[in-house]
Amino acid sequence: MVFWIDGALTMVEPRGDLIVNLEEFAELCGVTAETMRVHVKAVDGDAAWLIERGARGRGYAIEAMGGLAWWKAKRRDDEAVDAERKAQLAQLRLELVGDQIEQTDQLGLTGKQRREEYRAGFEAIEYRKAIGKLVDRDDMIHALSVAASELRRRLMQVPAEFAIREGMTQQAVAPLEGMLARAIDEFLRMVAEESKIRVTAEGEPDANA
Repeated sequence: MVFWIDGALTMVEPRGDLIVNLEEFAELCGVTAETMRVHVKAVDGDAAWLIERGARGRGYAIEAMGGLAWWKAKRRDDEAVDAERKAQLAQLRLELVGDQIEQTDQLGLTGKQRREEYRAGFEAIEYRKAIGKLVDRDDMIHALSVAASELRRRLMQVPAEFAIREGMTQQAVAPLEGMLARAIDEFLRMVAEESKIRVTAEGEPDANA
């Protein structure tokens, strides 16, 4: 127990036969008397260290060394239960949201820490957008789709223009139209495979993207 002796805080180990009241025992354990009262009242049976239970007009009498041993063991048990509860909650959260959404090292975060992590991540995303290092997925899909649509329109005009310039019939250049259409489709397929984004050539994002 810590006492103020000769102008300084001094640690004094309680003797085995030292009997203390509830307030002294709470101070010895580093908690408030109100907190300790709840824990001591919950003690079942006749604990050897609990000499006298408090009642109306009668205070607690606690054998200090035995009480300290009980308190340390209780703290260890409570911490083990708390750790097990956190592990169960983490596992439940993982099952609910999926391991692709939340990293394992984030599962033990408190609600406040989690909100701070999300806020920091959101601010980082907004900053990267502001400096041109990051673009919105939907915006990119729309831009690529519009570009693909315009590319298809322009290329599909080439056979007819070529036929007019060379004095050829439309039937003569019809195979070229098919070749260009297949080339455009192949280009869009390659874009989808490389970027994991499905792009259409009609100016709108694919519904299954």
